[in-house]
Amino acid sequence: MADGANRGVELISIMVNAGERAVRDFNKLSGGEWFDESPEYFLTTYAASALKALGKTFALLEVSVDGTRQEAGAIRRGRPADDERRKGRFDIVTYWANGNPRGAIEIKSPMWSADKKRLHPDFSELCKALAADPTSTFQFGAFLFYASVSKPKRKHDNAIQCLRELIERVYDEAKLISQENGVGCVLFPFSAHRGKDEDEGAWCIACIVFTHKGGEKSFK
Repeated sequence: MADGANRGVELISIMVNAGERAVRDFNKLSGGEWFDESPEYFLTTYAASALKALGKTFALLEVSVDGTRQEAGAIRRGRPADDERRKGRFDIVTYWANGNPRGAIEIKSPMWSADKKRLHPDFSELCKALAADPTSTFQFGAFLFYASVSKPKRKHDNAIQCLRELIERVYDEAKLISQENGVGCVLFPFSAHRGKDEDEGAWCIACIVFTHKGGEKSFK
């Protein structure tokens, strides 16, 4: 870890907390609407802005994947694989105090299912950036997302439990992609929240962290 740098777990924690604040603020702003009605960038800006509270931490939005990987030294020799989205952009990139890329972050909101078509491209992009070179300046890749479930159709089902099962299905897909790329994968602790008043659904802000092999313990 760079001298005086914040621990990676602190960066993830502050973004998750910022995401929960975004949900509450949108609820007030909209007169009671669920965060499902919010544009994705609402969560993105809250997560990125929260990082300024940590000293020696910098962040940019919508940053070139290829440019970031080159700056981080995360370039694999030879021709890029066909499924590498090097021409895309990371939603957020955090930097070490010396200006080198530290973490790439993708945002998804809302998530109602473990849809492989929505999940795998982002998971693969983050994993391949880490796997390209274990000596790169990347410490982690993060998939930060808002997930919700509506009122269960069956009388005895529990919305909180349905939400936790959804998060586990998303995490299962993340583990699959991380294993294919030889990187670590951790589901950061999250809190499940019930809807208010007559609403009987549930929601959460969750984050899956990808790391170099052996780095998982730093995010638990």
